[in-house]
Amino acid sequence: MSVSSSHSTKTDFPRRPGAAGNDEGGNPNHVTPLLELRSLDKRFIGTHALKEVDLSFNAGEIHAIVGENGAGKSTLIKILTGAYQRSSGDILWNGKSLSLSTPLQALDLGINAVHQEVVLCPHLSVAANMFLGIEQARFGFLRHRAMVREAQKILDSLGFDLPAAAMLNTLTIGQQQLVATARAASRGCRFLILDEPTAYLTRAETDQLFTLIRRLHGEGVTIVYISHRMEEIFELAERVSVLRDGRLIATRVVAETNPDELIRDMVARSIDEVHYKEQIAPGEPLLEVEGLSGPGFHDVSLTVRRGEIVGLYGLIGAGRSEFAQAVFGRRERTAGQMRMHGKPVNIRSVPDAIRAGVVLLPESRRDQGLCLNLDVRFNLALPSFRQLSAGGFVRRSEERRVAETQISDLNIATAGPGAQALTLSGGNQQKIVIGKWLNHGAELFIFDEPTVGVDVGTKVQIYQLFAELLRKGAGIIIISSYLPEVYDLADTLHVFRRGEIAATYSARAVDHETILGKAIGN
Repeated sequence: MSVSSSHSTKTDFPRRPGAAGNDEGGNPNHVTPLLELRSLDKRFIGTHALKEVDLSFNAGEIHAIVGENGAGKSTLIKILTGAYQRSSGDILWNGKSLSLSTPLQALDLGINAVHQEVVLCPHLSVAANMFLGIEQARFGFLRHRAMVREAQKILDSLGFDLPAAAMLNTLTIGQQQLVATARAASRGCRFLILDEPTAYLTRAETDQLFTLIRRLHGEGVTIVYISHRMEEIFELAERVSVLRDGRLIATRVVAETNPDELIRDMVARSIDEVHYKEQIAPGEPLLEVEGLSGPGFHDVSLTVRRGEIVGLYGLIGAGRSEFAQAVFGRRERTAGQMRMHGKPVNIRSVPDAIRAGVVLLPESRRDQGLCLNLDVRFNLALPSFRQLSAGGFVRRSEERRVAETQISDLNIATAGPGAQALTLSGGNQQKIVIGKWLNHGAELFIFDEPTVGVDVGTKVQIYQLFAELLRKGAGIIIISSYLPEVYDLADTLHVFRRGEIAATYSARAVDHETILGKAIGN
């Protein structure tokens, strides 16, 4: 998808019918907002996260919020859910002042949030997670079978094809996201915040979610929809508010704006190519895979050349990630051969892969890519401690130099190398995951969903980083469930279905519909 700021014509994205409002995107028909923020301000030590924000949410509207990572969206969510306390300003609920001092108070009002990163209990069943805090019990014993039956009824009524009795950690990240959404929707919510809700969802799961959103909207629930995907905002929302550097830049009626205008509001500069791609001539083969098989994939053969992006597309469960994990030594392979630089390589473990110059940047950066409770410096140096050590001791000055170089080169927004990774936005966490491999000498980079939950500005930086890697002779495998991304970036695109490669195309050789048809099996 290309978004240019050089014209003023409106997008041809399908728009939500019936959106109402005035030219400034203000309160349509002067109705009393369900929730209103007046001069809302939030300060942390060394950070002014929200600056005098005036924002209203009307009863029964779908109100989108957009902004770059670090714009203040996460802080706003935490204030609205009672997790953070405002530094100053007022919050009004149905026109009356509200303290909103605890998460319990927010829940009692019917304010619920479904976060981008699932915050449920993976070791419990789907049903137990849905009833967490409101468990059914008799004589001091949990009625688990009754909760499973009730949870299954709820999931079925919401249109979610999920097993209530299954352990949460056996589901995909996208399915866990739907469980979190079902949990919130089933608790009598009046004000529902959805933070990047489709980031990990398949096309079918996204359709299920959108059906639920429209149903809740029809029942009068106010929905705050936070997303970096412009097409979703123009399909669902009535109004959209833009945050930048902690300030409210504008609130616009969706039917009266376009993606270019919103992007200019978000980044205060034009972005000619959201899916930035440099044309780099591919070189010699870097990785050659022949007949690779293992749990979840079968008889996969492909080649990655220096300077080339190879895209893997398919529905979740199609075998893309399983294949990539086998190449990285994280998953067993039962057949097939791999060659690096034309020579056979036997990758049976992650250390084998790293020694061969193969690295994987995982789909779930929080669970698999970062040590969240440790600082930025440690995370950036983690794969390179052997190179940074002398006599068995890490050279702290060299560790700090490496961290500062990557922080500068990747524009990582952090208070400093000593800040905890947990305190950074999702986009900046992703930059750390990328940056930690740059000084390690890796040659083949496998990116699994590399831009999930990051803003358009950060996406451009990541795509520019891809180009820098390719110019240096690296090869890239990119796995993405977002077809426009992998379609625009890949020099060669392999479509996976049922664990096998169903089709292979050169760059932009066919249209989206053909690719989707191959992925689905039509």
